[in-house]
Amino acid sequence: QRVKERDRRERQKQERLQREKEAAEDREMEQKIQRRLETGDLREKVVARVVERLKTEEVQTQIVQRAEARLAERRELDASSIRAEREAAVSEARRKEEERLSEARQLQNILQENARKVAAEARRREEEEKRTKRERETELSRLSAEQRRMRMAA
Repeated sequence: QRVKERDRRERQKQERLQREKEAAEDREMEQKIQRRLETGDLREKVVARVVERLKTEEVQTQIVQRAEARLAERRELDASSIRAEREAAVSEARRKEEERLSEARQLQNILQENARKVAAEARRREEEEKRTKRERETELSRLSAEQRRMRMAA
């Protein structure tokens, strides 16, 4: 069992060393390619391949599809924005109209209240005048009756 354990550890160590070696080789290759791209050795080849691939029907189709999709997105965003602005404007107009109508109702209520007060005051004055007139007539009748009595007594 110790032998198996030792073999397993040795195998794991070898695998780890192999992975590290492969990773180092990959990094070295990436650095070489990066240097070649930067210095220009591969740049022309890469640019030529990219241009060649860009000219293919498949890539052109993808470009057109993406452009159309972005334009559709933009149109939808613009339409959505316009709808939102329109809804906000309508909402604001409704709010202002409600405010105006509310003020008009308040003014109408004030005018009605004033009209009721004026009518009540007019009724009160009319009743006061009638009462005063009755009192005068009563006083005149009394004075007239007293004058007649005094004439008769005289």
